Amino acid sequence: MHGTFEPRPARIVRADNTWTFNESELLREHWPNVATLRKLLPHRTERALQHMAKRCGLIPPKEQNIWTGAQDKTLSRMAAAGATRDEIAAELGLTVLQVANRMNYRRINLAKRPPKSYGDPLVDEIRRRAFDLKMSVTDLDRSLGARRIFTNAWKGRRVKATHIHRAVKALGGVLKIEWADQ
Repeated sequence: MHGTFEPRPARIVRADNTWTFNESELLREHWPNVATLRKLLPHRTERALQHMAKRCGLIPPKEQNIWTGAQDKTLSRMAAAGATRDEIAAELGLTVLQVANRMNYRRINLAKRPPKSYGDPLVDEIRRRAFDLKMSVTDLDRSLGARRIFTNAWKGRRVKATHIHRAVKALGGVLKIEWADQ
């Protein structure tokens, strides 16, 4: 070999992972102080110390949520009403991930919510009628042969009268003008 080098001290590794009585007593005596335990038990890794501490009951097990029938009923009811996962989690006192996992496990889907109002009464009525017919706004645009007319309708953006007329006709409505008598 070239040059000089300092040999690293070899780590002592046990052939088996059984713990002796003395080791477990040292663990119980000095538990939260991992640095001291590493000095007293140099052949044990920090992970091994944590694992044995958990087995000895020094670290409490994580709290697991066991779903009750009442929670499942509330979850189903709120999902059918169109509540968000955040709202459901807040109601049940759980995390959003726990709610999402339970919905996936029980195959519960969130109900579709009615489209938002954009201020244009004609466009709002067309989008609402499509929702009532269980048709997405994307499907409505496809049925009209247009590209994203009602999908991209938002405040301030106007939809042409020809598109409104074609949408009303496609949804089974009649576009009619009524004049108010003065």
